[in-house]
Amino acid sequence: MDSAWALDQVQGEDAGCIQLFLGTVRKGGVEGEVLSLHYQAYDGMAEAEFQRIAAEILARFDVLRIAMEHALGEVPTGACSIVVAIAAKHRKEVFAAGESFMNEVKARLPLWKEERYQDGSTWIGQGS
Repeated sequence: MDSAWALDQVQGEDAGCIQLFLGTVRKGGVEGEVLSLHYQAYDGMAEAEFQRIAAEILARFDVLRIAMEHALGEVPTGACSIVVAIAAKHRKEVFAAGESFMNEVKARLPLWKEERYQDGSTWIGQGS
């Protein structure tokens, strides 16, 4: 997953900093060594919930813009599954907003993941 588009969405002369978050698939999983993750989402609901979360973060923190993309389908270990870019005037706000944004995404985005292993797979569920 490419992150350049996210940076393009949030850059501007009004931004003093940009935080770029890349969530990647790691080998260690619930039941052993993960080969890949498989993500599923209810597209219409996921996009609407992302917009609600972004609006809440923009209202609560002094940030300017947010861009996000989450992978769907198969994502191998080492690859990126989520890209988030947040622009703000100052770093304090962008760091606080980034953590809050990811916490809300984990808690609320209608997205489910399955860990795939050499000998099978395990559904982890939403928010993991």
